[in-house]
Amino acid sequence: MGTGGIDSADSALQFFHCGAGVVQICSAIQNQDFTVVQDYISGLKTYLFMQTREDLAQWDGQSPPKGIVPSGVQAIPEAHKLPHFGYFQLKRQKLIAEDSLKRDLLDVPAPKPAPAQIQKAPKVKDQIGKALSRIGTYNDLDNKQQVVALVDESLCINCGKCYMTCNDSGYQAIKFDPKTHIPLITDDCTGCTLCVSVCPIIDCITMVPRTIPYKPNRGIEPKVAPSVNVH
Repeated sequence: MGTGGIDSADSALQFFHCGAGVVQICSAIQNQDFTVVQDYISGLKTYLFMQTREDLAQWDGQSPPKGIVPSGVQAIPEAHKLPHFGYFQLKRQKLIAEDSLKRDLLDVPAPKPAPAQIQKAPKVKDQIGKALSRIGTYNDLDNKQQVVALVDESLCINCGKCYMTCNDSGYQAIKFDPKTHIPLITDDCTGCTLCVSVCPIIDCITMVPRTIPYKPNRGIEPKVAPSVNVH
C-alpha cells in the first residue's frame, strides 16, 4: 500500500510505479473533500490515455503540464505584477481589456488535428513496478544538488496556502505581503516542496537549483559548561 503525500493523480502514479498495488488518500480529503478521489481517478485515466497518443510516444511520465497564462497578461508587465483580488484584480482586468482593443481578435492559431492513437490505453495494473529498476539507495544521491521554490506571480491566486504550510510545517521561509498577498521565498528555503504540494495552480511554484550556499539553522548554540576543579 502506498501512503503519505498522495495529493494528485501524478503522485498516485508514482506510488504505482514504485510497486504499490493500492494507494491511500487521507490528508488531501481532509484539506478539501471526498471529490478529490474522483479527480485522481480521472487524472489516472488521462495519464494512461496520454500513452496512446502518437505525439506523446516518447513521454516519460514525468513532464508536468504547463499552466495557462492569459496572453494579455504576458504582454503587459503592469498587469503581470498585480494580484488577483479586490482593487488589484479590477486594475488588472482594465489593463488587459485596454490591450485587447489594440489586438486583432481574428489573429488566432489554426486548430491542430487530433493526434493519432498508436495503441490501446494501458491499465493501472500495467504501471505497477515500472520504476523498480531505477530505485537506488540514498547514498546514490548527491546532497549538494539543492533546490529552492520559485513563485510565478502571474499564476499566483494569492490564496496563502504556501505561506501557511511553510509556516506551520516547514521552515518559515515564505513572507506574505500584507497588501498584495504575494508570497516571497527567502534564503531559509530548504527545498522541501511542501509549498508545491499544497499549491492549487499547476506550475505556479517550481523548484529551481539553489545558487547560493545553504547554511542550516541549528538554533541556539549550546553553551559550554564552565570547568569545575574538584579537590
